[in-house]
Amino acid sequence: MNQRRLDLLIVLPLLGILALGLTTLSSALSYNPQKFYVQLVWVALSATMFLIVTYRSRRTWENLAIPLYLVSLLFLFLVLIIGKKVGGAYRWLDLGFMNFQPSELAKVAIILFLSYRLNQKPTLQDGYKLRDLIPETVAVLLSMMLVYAEPDLGTSLLIGAVSLIIIFSTKINRKRLIALFLIAIVSAPLLWEFVLADYQKRRVTAIVTMMWQDTGDESRTSQYHTKQSMIAVGSGRTTGKGYNAGTQNILRFIPEHHTDFIFSVYAEEFGFSGCMLLLGLYLLLFYRTLEIIPLVRDKFMALVVIGTVSLLWLQVVINIGMVSGVLPVVGIPLPFFSYGGSALLANSILMGLVHNFSINSRYR
Repeated sequence: MNQRRLDLLIVLPLLGILALGLTTLSSALSYNPQKFYVQLVWVALSATMFLIVTYRSRRTWENLAIPLYLVSLLFLFLVLIIGKKVGGAYRWLDLGFMNFQPSELAKVAIILFLSYRLNQKPTLQDGYKLRDLIPETVAVLLSMMLVYAEPDLGTSLLIGAVSLIIIFSTKINRKRLIALFLIAIVSAPLLWEFVLADYQKRRVTAIVTMMWQDTGDESRTSQYHTKQSMIAVGSGRTTGKGYNAGTQNILRFIPEHHTDFIFSVYAEEFGFSGCMLLLGLYLLLFYRTLEIIPLVRDKFMALVVIGTVSLLWLQVVINIGMVSGVLPVVGIPLPFFSYGGSALLANSILMGLVHNFSINSRYR
């Protein structure tokens, strides 16, 4: 049994990312220090939860998988009924002393639920057929639909993508996999026509339009967020303008500059070299997490690690792609960096589980 108390290749990159994030947030929130102090409280709570999860028995989280999934569904229902409306969306529950975002809990819950359920199934030599995964598919779709109803398309699709990665990693029948992709391709136009809202379509078309032309009032309006972010990223150049010296940040041209677009604030003030440092820390964290997968003792632990690294990796790629003008604007925060307590707490729980498996597994 591995007796190490800390895996420094997990803890040190996390601390580095968190430190850079807090430094950037203190600049982005210089006009409202109270919000920064609230984030510090969330950091303390998340660090405590990270340690609690790290040193609890693995079996505890297996036993909590289904109850936690059911609780997440309850919260997702409640947020549609009594949720706090912000920016036209019902995504937060007002608990009096804090606002809580149930969709962040849903990310944790679906990873644990799928890992637990798939661990109970025998691994088939030819892979699972679609009918073997009906209960899991229904569970994922239910969470996705409730999150989408808030509305939050970005998080809904993120939950679906992570779920597919977890399922595919357990081996699915190749013929069924091809059929699934064909169904997805055929249904794409229907999703565009009947599922996406008008503002979501505009976000997608704005990116395409920006690649070819820059004319028209509607085009400029749709592209405003991305353009201001790209100006901030580009103006940082090699070394950046310096802490609390970014004009796009100080003058608040960057929209949602402390949440979804925090990376543009960081790039403006710390430049290309700072961005490489941050990306290096993320890559080190991902590399170490991937190293753990073949070393853990059972399928449950392996699938939790796969789900966690997939979730964090997708969030990093989507957020930086969105800020850089490569992807449409969706409400996906940068893990351990953006402002927001619910996301920080959820990510800390998942990384606590990964750290737990790392220091307590019997390595082959």
